Amino acid sequence: MFELIHRNRRRSALLVVAMTLLLVVVGFFAGELLGSGGGPLGILLALAAMGGLFAVSWFAGDKVLLAASKARPVDGASAPQLVNVVEEMSIAAGLAKPPRVYVIESNAPNAFATGRDPEHATVAITDRLLSMLSREELQAVIAHEIGHIKHRDILYMTLLSVMAGSIALLSDVLMRWFWWGGGRRRSRTSSDSGQAELALLVVGFLVVVFGALVARLIYLAASRTREYMADAGAAVFTRNPLALASALEKLGGEQQRAAAGGQAATPVPPSAQAMLIVSPALKAAGKKRSSRPSLFATHPPLDQRIEILRLIGGQPSFSYGDYAGAFDRVTGKRASFFPGTALDEVPVETMAWAPAEDGALAEGGKGGAGGRAGGECSGAELRREALDSLRRDAGWRLYDCPCGARLKLPGELAGERSVACPRCGQVAGA
Repeated sequence: MFELIHRNRRRSALLVVAMTLLLVVVGFFAGELLGSGGGPLGILLALAAMGGLFAVSWFAGDKVLLAASKARPVDGASAPQLVNVVEEMSIAAGLAKPPRVYVIESNAPNAFATGRDPEHATVAITDRLLSMLSREELQAVIAHEIGHIKHRDILYMTLLSVMAGSIALLSDVLMRWFWWGGGRRRSRTSSDSGQAELALLVVGFLVVVFGALVARLIYLAASRTREYMADAGAAVFTRNPLALASALEKLGGEQQRAAAGGQAATPVPPSAQAMLIVSPALKAAGKKRSSRPSLFATHPPLDQRIEILRLIGGQPSFSYGDYAGAFDRVTGKRASFFPGTALDEVPVETMAWAPAEDGALAEGGKGGAGGRAGGECSGAELRREALDSLRRDAGWRLYDCPCGARLKLPGELAGERSVACPRCGQVAGA
């Protein structure tokens, strides 16, 4: 695992260097297009733009994304079952500190991780996801997101996103400049420079335009690779590949039904869709889907991810090497993103598990690792617990009636000292 993290860092550093060089080249030609001899200034402006965007991402990127997603925090006092699952998976992954937990009120079942490092990480889950999954499936989804944290994907993808965004920003500025006649003014003021100047203009224009495309493709390719690595990590952390396969199948099916009804939704802004566990751009059920990922896809094909997990889940034990072998068989490609030492790690015993129906727990449905505190909880109960926490924070008042009903008063009615239960008529909260 440590070698996997170190190799991930090295590969990340190389890609960041490549993206930085691409940014420098684009900045140089952007400066030259704006004025002869403006290349060095263009480089400085490009690096300054990248530095500014990275500073914002480093210090406030997670806060901006969580605010844009309308995510709200929950804790162990208000949502103990959910927080307990996150703590379990953090221990299994060897994190020194569990990530913060946020819940998003959204009909789109999804989850993501954000933050600059494991000490400042956050996991966000939609309430729809909570209501769909059993506890074991939820563990697998949380383990996937913690895999991103453990592998340092969240910082790496933030870096690539900032660089791709900086290049796209330069490209957009130059395109607008050309659209409003900047290119014609540039050619008139430099007509005495001859053919060399014209060639520079053409080459610069192509570099700026296609540089943004290349940067985007690098970012998306890295995102697809990271999803496979997080799946492998989640399988090892939980020892339950079939639970993650079942969760992905449920999430994918829900996304396809939403697409078929024209109701496809995402809990995050379009620019952050690569951070989700399942792409919100899945095709509607019944439509032909390619087994080869599109160059512009944020995620690898969901069917392949599920098939790989089912292959290793059918074995009595498995390791990263088994995942790599299953990856080779399913995709027809070599899993080069795994270092040799990771492939040689000792296999873990596969947990015996079968999917539960309608969000109910399968076997061993006790809260806490190994069946510790918490009792049984269905997906609906996890969702209710999390939403009740959000409502309390929003000023709602909750009453528990002796008949078993829970009465929830919104902020404008929270000042009422008592309320009649609609189920039994008894006055509660007096």
